[in-house]
Amino acid sequence: MEYTEYQELLKADLAAHNIQKWKFLSAFRKPEVYYQRLLRRVEYWNSKQGPLARAVAILAKFRLQRLSVRTGLSFPPGVAAGGLSIAHYGSIVVNSRARIGKFCRIHSATNIGVANGGVPVIGDFVYIGPGAVIYGDIEIGDRVVVGANSVVNKSFPPGVTIAGSPARIIAERDSSSIMPVWFPNYQAPAET
Repeated sequence: MEYTEYQELLKADLAAHNIQKWKFLSAFRKPEVYYQRLLRRVEYWNSKQGPLARAVAILAKFRLQRLSVRTGLSFPPGVAAGGLSIAHYGSIVVNSRARIGKFCRIHSATNIGVANGGVPVIGDFVYIGPGAVIYGDIEIGDRVVVGANSVVNKSFPPGVTIAGSPARIIAERDSSSIMPVWFPNYQAPAET
C-alpha cells in the first residue's frame, strides 16, 4: 500500500463519519473513528518491508488490540474498503476472511462470520442495522439495507431492503434514503 492510498483511506473513513479533519481530542470523543484510524495504520504498516516497519506494525497491532478490548470492536485489518463507518462502538465481530465494500455503515451488536467454510462478501454502500448476523458463503449486493436483528444466510441482489430471521426481501428500496451523504460532490452509483 502506498502512502497516498493510506491517506485516501483515512480521508474516506473521516468523510463517512462526516468529520472534516482529525483532531487530537477526537480520539477521546470518537473512539470508533480512532479505532478505524488505528486499523488503517496496521494495514499500512503490514504492507511495508523491513525491521522498522515490522516494529511499527507490532506496536500498532498492540494499540489496536487494546482499543479493541475497550470498545468491543473486533475488526481485522484488510477486510473493509475505504469509507467504512462504524456507527458507534460496542460488540462488532467480523471474520478476517470477510470482504466489505466501500462506504458501508455498520451498527453495534453485528456479527459477520463464517459458516461451512464460507464467508460473506458485502457490496458498496450497504447499511447494516444493529444486531444483524451475516454468515456463510453469500453475497450482499450494492446499496442493500440490512434491517436490525436480521439473520442473513443467503445472497441478495443489489438495491433491496432485507429483514427478518431468516432475512427476506421486504422492500425494493435501496440504502440511498438512509445513508448519510458524506461528500458534497458525492454521486450515487448508477442503477444497474
